[in-house]
Amino acid sequence: TLRGTPFLYYGDEIGMHDADVPRERILDPVGRIHGSRIGRDPERTPMHWSPAPGAGFAPAGVEPWLPYGDFERVNVEQQRHDPDSMLSLTRDLIGLRDALPELREGAYRELPGTDTFWAWTRGDRTLVACNLGDTPAELGDVTGAIRISTNRARDEEQVTGTLALAPWEAAVVYLDA
Repeated sequence: TLRGTPFLYYGDEIGMHDADVPRERILDPVGRIHGSRIGRDPERTPMHWSPAPGAGFAPAGVEPWLPYGDFERVNVEQQRHDPDSMLSLTRDLIGLRDALPELREGAYRELPGTDTFWAWTRGDRTLVACNLGDTPAELGDVTGAIRISTNRARDEEQVTGTLALAPWEAAVVYLDA
């Protein structure tokens, strides 16, 4: 929803976490010198396609060049048809960017916030609000419809007056004219 070219590293679309790479398996030259916390190997591990042994990346029993992360819990197969999954949210956000020209071309204007609340508009009718804190947050003077929220039950919810966000919730609101 920000200006510029959006990009995803593989695994972002399913919320794949960096994997623990033991020192003896580090392949990245920077990581070999400074350790895996500095190197790039933890985020270069095999993609998690399924919860099956081998993660759908390699046959069961085949050891990949870097270790798998938590493929039993975070994988494409389990998220593919789940409307509340990170994969569905990612796909829907990409679709929303395609559907709303303001998300591609609209001017960015930051709204007053706090250390844990960030809100901005794109163009005249698209509002994005992110609660990056552990307590609820509100933004006043908002009238429109939530197009997408990280709480997917709120998608298409009408907002009249105050946009309330739970801890760690974000929403894209299409404002009334």
